[in-house]
Amino acid sequence: MKEVFISIPNISKGLLMMTNNKEVSPISGTNNLLSILLRGSETWNDWRIKNPTVPINLFKANLSNALLRGANFASADFRKAKLFRADLRATCLYRADLRGANLRGANLFGANLSGANLSGANLSNAMLYCANLGGANLRGTILDSANLMRANFSHGDLRNAILRNAKLQGTHFDGTRMLRTDLDEINLSKTQIDGVHLMDIDLNNSAMENAAITGFLIS
Repeated sequence: MKEVFISIPNISKGLLMMTNNKEVSPISGTNNLLSILLRGSETWNDWRIKNPTVPINLFKANLSNALLRGANFASADFRKAKLFRADLRATCLYRADLRGANLRGANLFGANLSGANLSGANLSNAMLYCANLGGANLRGTILDSANLMRANFSHGDLRNAILRNAKLQGTHFDGTRMLRTDLDEINLSKTQIDGVHLMDIDLNNSAMENAAITGFLIS
């Protein structure tokens, strides 16, 4: 398998020297975790397999512009982390805690965010094409101008979320909770909406051509 290089900008010289060690410590400190990440996604994923009980604590970590494609971050703690324009394509963020994280402009193409907690996170202008957000908590999440085409939000919670100007063609919202969700000026063309309760929502400026809308209630 070809290893995908993980680049984390602005890492100190001392931290870079840690990557020369042959043995990878199971310590879950943020600096140690970053040093393992620097070895690449294959090394990181292998380490996680060998250390399944070690908590991944990246609380407030600065990973802006980092190349993290294909990494396994399942159940990781990314609360208030800086992931501005990070490359997170095909990453596993299953049940990860991303509350308050800055993911503006991040590339999450095909990422698995099912069951993740993104409450209060900022994903404006993010790429979430074909991402899986089934069952995710997106309460108060900022998704304005994000590319959500073909993404799966089934049974997710989008109450008070902001999706203004988002691209939603082909997106799935089966059983999604929406209360006071901002859907102004969005494109719902070819979107599948089933069993959704849209409450206090304005769809006046939204395009809904060929949308598959069944079993839902607007109030």
